Amino acid sequence: MSENLADHFAALARGADRIRDGVTDAQSALGAMEATGHGGGGLVRATVSGQGRLVALDIDPSVIDPQDPRTLSEMVMAAVNAANETMAAQRAERMNELTGGLAEIVDQLHGSLAPGGSVEPMFPSRRPGSRRPPLQFPSELPDIPGMPGMPGAPGGNGRPGGGNGAKGPDRRS
Repeated sequence: MSENLADHFAALARGADRIRDGVTDAQSALGAMEATGHGGGGLVRATVSGQGRLVALDIDPSVIDPQDPRTLSEMVMAAVNAANETMAAQRAERMNELTGGLAEIVDQLHGSLAPGGSVEPMFPSRRPGSRRPPLQFPSELPDIPGMPGMPGAPGGNGRPGGGNGAKGPDRRS
């Protein structure tokens, strides 16, 4: 592993420790947060909590028109959506404070792993320069008497066509 990559992983581990230590405080802080959004030019105001619940909805009486409920519903939706967007921005800001730029480290790490940014795991025997030979499996499986679907068992060794793996007629008497 290159020194630069090792430094990225070490920074990532330190950041994860810092995040773990601050999660409880962040959860209570996020729960106590509120955000307000407006619709209809400020005639409708919605407030959402950190848990995403609508905690207040104020509607100016001048926008209540029994003949046009759709306009009012659009104003309410606009206010609630604006409040949720504000809350999402506050959460993101709070999480960025908590992570202290961890996202940047992850982005750097992501870009230095492999072409295309993906991890390409390899078995030790397949890594370039490996001293281990690749695993080899025998072309003929040994007979194991009494094991269904195995060599030596009635019906053959589990290979398509059955038999004991030998070419030609079955050698068993």
